[in-house]
Amino acid sequence: TVFDYPDGRLVIKHRGRALPYRTFDKVRQVDQAAIVENKRLGPVLAYIAEQQKLLDVSRSQKAPRRRGQGASLFKAG
Repeated sequence: TVFDYPDGRLVIKHRGRALPYRTFDKVRQVDQAAIVENKRLGPVLAYIAEQQKLLDVSRSQKAPRRRGQGASLFKAG
């Protein structure tokens, strides 16, 4: 069961136990640091970054949004 609290917190429970979770960002971008640090994958990551710029992938403007929540909710980790 998913509990959606007014302060923006989400709690996922199964049989009364809160389950750990983290969010996954489907619209991630390759950053320059990853390209520089990776000697073998550098050219491939540079190509991917260039393709991402051409595609201009962005979040859907039609999808429902969660408002009034702290930024800490969607930190990876």
